[in-house]
Amino acid sequence: MKNIKAMKSVYSYYFPEIRQMIDDLTRKFPHEVFLQSITPGLDDFHFKIIDRYQEFIKLYLPNLADFKYRYFTNGSSEGIFHLLIYLTVNYPDVPIYVFKGEYEGYGQYALQLKKEIIEVDFESDPKKMENGFWFISNPSARNGNIIPNEKINRICDAGHKVIIDGAYVGLTKPFCFDITHPNIFAYVSSLSKPLGLFYYRIGFVFSREEIKTLYPNIWFKNIFSLLIADEIFKKFKCDYFYNKYRKLQIRVIGEIREDTGLPIKASDSLLLGYFNEKEGEETGEGVQEGIKRFQRGEFYRFCLTPYFLEKEFH
Repeated sequence: MKNIKAMKSVYSYYFPEIRQMIDDLTRKFPHEVFLQSITPGLDDFHFKIIDRYQEFIKLYLPNLADFKYRYFTNGSSEGIFHLLIYLTVNYPDVPIYVFKGEYEGYGQYALQLKKEIIEVDFESDPKKMENGFWFISNPSARNGNIIPNEKINRICDAGHKVIIDGAYVGLTKPFCFDITHPNIFAYVSSLSKPLGLFYYRIGFVFSREEIKTLYPNIWFKNIFSLLIADEIFKKFKCDYFYNKYRKLQIRVIGEIREDTGLPIKASDSLLLGYFNEKEGEETGEGVQEGIKRFQRGEFYRFCLTPYFLEKEFH
């Protein structure tokens, strides 16, 4: 098997269109916005950007306005950390669940708070578990695929509360993510993966309860990152990058299969490929050892960004 060029961690492709847009924005740097810091002030600046984000992403998330509390965060990771703090303080004895192979950030943050995260099988019956909070990425960080709304609503119907991590929303074909159930406690979003803006730290939290530790972010926010987000919301449709680059993803997946013999498939999410031996396609023992680092629960997940870069520059 040839060496696979995919990455274990998911770092988004810094799309050429985004780079060009930032070039255009900085050609005449918007100093006049920063000069408003004294009068009229920039404390509320993020709210109009959040309004535009809700309009931008409504093809996938038409019900974000149902959440009373809205916050700007420095990427989704900051929002996740504050939500874990909130649960630790306000619900100290309530268990927190994730699916096996989920985003590792939940566990790493919880570890520092001395908070246990309980990993469960995807097919576990939520009715047989003590009611708690769930962190669920959808599309799933386990394999990049969309989890059906019915699956999450069944967890909510069983009495659990769910925090949806929408880090990959916008990287799939249009799909309406149902976040209307009253037991969906919060929705966390980010522009890192769908728009290649990992190091610009642009994220939002929508919550049914007030997360008071996020209130100071009215002062501590990156205005330039918000200006970039605003330009994107004006210039692009939310499914633009999926529609343009999906064919490239399929092409890359085909080349990996041919080069390595791996039974890899294109994930719903543009940047990822995956396979699951339980679905019938097996690999040899030596191959398994060579790709062990890509295993997430029952899946093997591969970030395709290096291939996207290779196609761009060659």
